[in-house]
Amino acid sequence: MNEAEKHYSGQGGGTGASGSGSGTAKRESGEDSVLGQAASTAREGLKGAADTARSATEAARQTAGEFYGRASRTVDDARRRSAAELSRRRRGVEAFVEENPVMVGVVGFAAGLLIGSLLPATRRENQIFGRYADEVRDQGLRYARELAEQGKSMVEENLQAVGGQADDRDTGDESRAA
Repeated sequence: MNEAEKHYSGQGGGTGASGSGSGTAKRESGEDSVLGQAASTAREGLKGAADTARSATEAARQTAGEFYGRASRTVDDARRRSAAELSRRRRGVEAFVEENPVMVGVVGFAAGLLIGSLLPATRRENQIFGRYADEVRDQGLRYARELAEQGKSMVEENLQAVGGQADDRDTGDESRAA
């Protein structure tokens, strides 16, 4: 029998028995070494994954911040432009009303007639006007529509003229306004 067979069969004698103990210790320390390396490698892998996740999170946060900043600037610019345009249009309407108060009054009167004619008649109106109520209402409605159309076209023409003058003032071209 060779040394290995004696060792495993338990017949190794003094040296085999002591050899058996030291071989097991070497084997166990080798296994501990392999397990330690595996654990170390796993820790390093987890640390690397955590670092990668942190880097990706930071990059995403930075990109989101840049997009938010751009969107915020775009909204602010649009708000400023729309406020300026609204102010410019309001000044144009105010100028039109100052220059044409009678026309604005006629348009308002026509709108009032139109709205009044669309409302249902009351009992009192039916008692007072009786059979003439429908005819008066229809004539008033036609008159209001005609006035409203005339006023609408006048207002549109004057607003376009005022808008053109305001555009000329904005660009500094006074020759077109005169």
